[in-house]
Amino acid sequence: LNCAYQATYQDMLGFARLKRGAVVVQAMVSVKPTLWDAFVQALELDKPCEFGEGDIGLVGGLQVMEPASANITTVELIRRFGGSTSPAAMWPEDDHAYDDSQDRFEKVERLIKKTMKKLDSSGRHGAGSGSSQGMSSVGTGSSLSDSSRRSDR
Repeated sequence: LNCAYQATYQDMLGFARLKRGAVVVQAMVSVKPTLWDAFVQALELDKPCEFGEGDIGLVGGLQVMEPASANITTVELIRRFGGSTSPAAMWPEDDHAYDDSQDRFEKVERLIKKTMKKLDSSGRHGAGSGSSQGMSSVGTGSSLSDSSRRSDR
């Protein structure tokens, strides 16, 4: 039953996108060609996007800056090779052949991070009350011993 709802939801999203696309196409009729050309020129789609400082990327994209903490990656997913960018040129041999043990290690690492995050979020609610009770009992014990020492003198 859950799969049927997911399929229906995906269809709903697809139909919504088609409807928005139809609205955009209908609105494009009223846009003057000079305004459209100016808009396309302002996008600068003919200039390459810069991936990083000095790392020129592809032509035809829009660069969006985001904080490094927004999408944390521990493994670089883009492989770069020096030399010609001709499609006819052969790709260089990969020095670091894909290792299945690395993949397993990465899965375990992700699982540990996920578990630690869950423990951290669940531990804040429980640990806060538990640690304050522990602190109050320690503080109470020391204050009682101090008061008993004073009465002995």
